[in-house]
Amino acid sequence: MGYIISGYGSSTSKELYQKVGEAYKNHGIDPVYIEIDWTSNDINDYLAQAESYIESNGGDKRFFYGFSMGGLIALGLPQSPEVKHIIVSSVTPFFRENIDPLPWYSLQKIYYWWLFGDSQSVSLTKAVSDLNSNNSKVTLLVGSREKDIVLTNTKTIASLLDDSNMQIIDNAGHGISEPGHLDVIIKSISK
Repeated sequence: MGYIISGYGSSTSKELYQKVGEAYKNHGIDPVYIEIDWTSNDINDYLAQAESYIESNGGDKRFFYGFSMGGLIALGLPQSPEVKHIIVSSVTPFFRENIDPLPWYSLQKIYYWWLFGDSQSVSLTKAVSDLNSNNSKVTLLVGSREKDIVLTNTKTIASLLDDSNMQIIDNAGHGISEPGHLDVIIKSISK
């Protein structure tokens, strides 16, 4: 199965996510569109919803694509040795290690609290440890016009992973619809 998780507040029913699913099909991978109910504003609930989709599809966890918050969810799911490849685009910088050390008055921390309240975020340290111990491949995609914090976060994740490929997409900002973004995602999908 190839699980597809949209960005915060979005839906995998959108045409561009459907095209990601078509790319999985072209490689003999059945796409599963994980629809997150974003209204709970609780990252742990989002993870539980994604796990529920996975379990209802037989628990096969080989391939994932996640955009922004969907990328954080894909990386934050309990990893297992069967995970072969995770592709994340423009992964949000809302990992626990990004948020916890910030002063309460920082804009990033205030924005996080506004979105998620006291919901505890995903631990990047744990996610990276799980992925490295399972020899999982991770492709990290980020636009060259992303905010500095997103670029820095992506570079940090790439440096911590044993098997990662990071690609900066020229002239792309934060959006799967940005120029060239979808093409790079599709080229990154393989068995």
